[in-house]
Amino acid sequence: MAHLVGLQAQDEWVAAYAVRPRAAKTVTAQQVTQSRELICTWVMRGTLHLVAAQDARWLVELLGPRFLSKQRGRRHQLGLTDELIKEALPVIRELGPATRAEIVAAARNQGLDVAAGQAEAYLVATAAMHGLIHRRGKVYEPLPDGGDRPEDPLAELAKRYLAGHAPAEPEDFAAWSGLSLTEARQGFSKLDRPSTVDSPVPGIKLLGHFDPLLLGYRDRGFILNPKHAKQIQRGGGFLQPIVVVDGEVRGTWRREIKGDRLSIAVESFGGPIPDWDKEADDLKRFLGLR
Repeated sequence: MAHLVGLQAQDEWVAAYAVRPRAAKTVTAQQVTQSRELICTWVMRGTLHLVAAQDARWLVELLGPRFLSKQRGRRHQLGLTDELIKEALPVIRELGPATRAEIVAAARNQGLDVAAGQAEAYLVATAAMHGLIHRRGKVYEPLPDGGDRPEDPLAELAKRYLAGHAPAEPEDFAAWSGLSLTEARQGFSKLDRPSTVDSPVPGIKLLGHFDPLLLGYRDRGFILNPKHAKQIQRGGGFLQPIVVVDGEVRGTWRREIKGDRLSIAVESFGGPIPDWDKEADDLKRFLGLR
């Protein structure tokens, strides 16, 4: 996890799917979602990511203020004024583990007018980006203080990004992190960047939504033919699960879970995709399904 920095995690299973092809074959989805060494909080691009617990604090301190500033206008549209947030944060700090409904109820009990819907989600995310809480399942817990803060957090983030995504350019780093291009270039300026390109990993991989193989770059042309881009990203920032064959995106796939059984359907961009059943078997093993 440390070299990838974080995995997008709107839902627990999204991040777990990204862990599976990069972990030992004994690792299971349950171990990923229940590990106390991993934390889910709002960091890169101001969105939910699964990160190492020892990195969570410095990542939030580096990125939280930037996205709090960027989201200020939207918060105000939702009625979450600076004054309301200032009064709500001490309430949330004192709560301890709590669900989103309990956090919102506590704020309202203090006379704060938090509207239903998106304002509730933004209130929780704002508290997380202030370093107060993180998500664990359906509950929000205090963010631990563990881990050492890097001497230069921006350079450390760039270093970690390159460790998991090189070769890459500052434009890729900016798109992945949500930092400005100026900040991305500053981060890269202090690092030795790889001069060679690794050969594609052979074989077939079933990768999940928002996999870092796609999400980590501004330009995905090295792995995805642009004519298939709309089949991967059909609307907004939502990325479909992909089938990768010898380092090239060759199709998409979808799952259906009924009881303890998992069925998988593959849709190719053209031509058959043979021998993906071994990946399907490993996915079933990972999820504890038949």
